[in-house]
Amino acid sequence: MFKLRNLYLYLVCFVSLMMVLAGIIFTVQNITDLMFPTNYYYEGISPDKSGSLSEYDKKIYEENQIRYEQNRSIESKKNVAKSVAVVVVALPTFLYHWRKVEKEKNI
Repeated sequence: MFKLRNLYLYLVCFVSLMMVLAGIIFTVQNITDLMFPTNYYYEGISPDKSGSLSEYDKKIYEENQIRYEQNRSIESKKNVAKSVAVVVVALPTFLYHWRKVEKEKNI
């Protein structure tokens, strides 16, 4: 029974530590994406070089571009929040169980 408890504690520590590491990696990656966004090609009406689009179509295109950028920014902020949440949940779990492991060693 004692060995089964140790196995459980080490397993929870391992999983929560992996979650902390992944959360930190994704947090850094998402912050980098937020600070230095990649400009992707937007699939939609694009003004051609001949200028054959009407003023209305150009206005719609510009509004879509602005909306696309706003949505991308919001999505990046959500991703940062999600990855920080993983760290905030997993780190205390790891620390709690690791303290239990340390207590088991000292007994």
